[in-house]
Amino acid sequence: MIGAVLAGGESRRFGRPKAFADWDGTPFYERAVDALNPVCDEVVLSVRKDQLGDFSEFKGKRITDLAPYESCGPLGGLYALMEQTGGDTVLTLPCDMPLFTACDAQKLKAYFEQSDLQALIPSVNGRLQPLSAIYAASCMPVITAQLEHGNFRMKSFFDQVKWKEIPHTELGIAEEAFSNINDQQTYEHLKRTAQRRRTDGTD
Repeated sequence: MIGAVLAGGESRRFGRPKAFADWDGTPFYERAVDALNPVCDEVVLSVRKDQLGDFSEFKGKRITDLAPYESCGPLGGLYALMEQTGGDTVLTLPCDMPLFTACDAQKLKAYFEQSDLQALIPSVNGRLQPLSAIYAASCMPVITAQLEHGNFRMKSFFDQVKWKEIPHTELGIAEEAFSNINDQQTYEHLKRTAQRRRTDGTD
């Protein structure tokens, strides 16, 4: 299983590169790497080409989109990950979900390994989380065919593979684990929430 930290966002709303924002003294992207390391055979970073020199502390492989499918959304990213790594499966995790832990990743992995699915997509209150999910390498022919035809829609992809939506409650993962930090207001709110949980002993 390949763990892929998605760190290639432009962070426009956040105002600075989110991958290097601090959470308890650790950059976001390193927290994501730490969440995937215990459950994956290898962890890679998915970044833009102009970011390749920005992650000198990371000793693993850095993956960028491949021509001619650059900037083609999640399918283009999955194509690049599967083409440039040798795993049977890819577990993806955005770099801006600092509350997602190795325990959460293990729950996803355990469910997937007990199934015969090609893709396992968590959901939170009915909203799919396709960027924090597991995809089998057997999806590659479908991904390639769609990209070749200029169809970048995830819905079309789901129509062609064996996948399942699984609510976070069924996985036993807290809703907060899937909280994306897109702006400074969300960042500060989530830090306050996490501090309260530590203070009152619920974390």
